[in-house]
Amino acid sequence: MTSRFIDLSHTFADGMPGTSRMQPDGRWDEVTVSLKVARTREESARTLTGGAAFESTDVTFPTAIATYIDAPYCRYPQMRDIAGLALDDLILPGIVVDCRGTANRTAVAIDRLPAQSLAGYAVLFRFGWDAHWGTARYREHPHIGADIVDRLIAGGVKLAGFDTGNADAAGDTAYPVHSRLLARDIVIAENLAGLGALIGKAFRFFAVPIKAARATSMTVRAYAELL
Repeated sequence: MTSRFIDLSHTFADGMPGTSRMQPDGRWDEVTVSLKVARTREESARTLTGGAAFESTDVTFPTAIATYIDAPYCRYPQMRDIAGLALDDLILPGIVVDCRGTANRTAVAIDRLPAQSLAGYAVLFRFGWDAHWGTARYREHPHIGADIVDRLIAGGVKLAGFDTGNADAAGDTAYPVHSRLLARDIVIAENLAGLGALIGKAFRFFAVPIKAARATSMTVRAYAELL
């Protein structure tokens, strides 16, 4: 039986492709996931007396890794953090914009956007860039420009998602897309995968993180429910 659910997430794993952070000396360091066994089943069995045995896991990670969302607090300290996002902001009717063929480091043309109303939608941009996950080319991604941002804001979009690691142009340290969308309380989802399965289909989009107070971003298990 075919599932009505489509997984849109990269796998969260120890040592996975990470996120880059500029250090005070100008160097860029990549930070990734560290996932390890905190207690083995054998250690657990020696501690417990009832015959049960469990393995437990410890994990450390930057919250902007794997498939994740940015809350407005990521850019603006007075705005909502991850815990402040309502479920109604994260479970939305969705639409995929097919942007395949957009060249590296270029902005997608605004005529790719559909003419329909986008009010209240999660608008997900499919560049096909998930195919380059874990490669050097993944950082050379296309992006959206100011004209599309204008349309998303004017149209009342609630979430903008991308199958790239950044909504903004690679190397643009002004982050105009993040700055403008987050200022309007529009959540951003990045590192999505598998959006091709949703083109032309009606679906509901889910990107729900743990309810983490003072978190700027958070990894999610993003998925779609076909309607």
